[in-house]
Amino acid sequence: MAKKKNTGQRDYATADLLKAKCDEYFRTCDEDGALYGEAGLALHLNVTIETLRRWYDGKRCPDFQETAQMAYLRIQNQIETDPRYQEKGMVTRGIFLNKQPRFGGYQDKVEARQDISVNVNMGKGMDDSDFK
Repeated sequence: MAKKKNTGQRDYATADLLKAKCDEYFRTCDEDGALYGEAGLALHLNVTIETLRRWYDGKRCPDFQETAQMAYLRIQNQIETDPRYQEKGMVTRGIFLNKQPRFGGYQDKVEARQDISVNVNMGKGMDDSDFK
């Protein structure tokens, strides 16, 4: 993909236009029997994955954040529910994808941190002889 000049103009004037283009991507995948993906969505939108992620994070074009997050959510839903991810060779892919921050950010185990503090108060009338 050729690097675009930053002219200050956006490829999609409104979030509604971006949503329509995202919906077109999902519809095309459904018609072709293809699985959704971050790279495929970015290519369909003619933007880099970094741009798509910035939209998701609200760092670029904050008005696109909800649309981008809903697109990622739709990809995540397919990862979690599509039976193709249960086929041989695809289970590991599904697990890996679900561990990605934008697709659930799941973890294998929870790291528990345990801090223990003990506070001892001596009662009245106690002295060093009580501990010999």
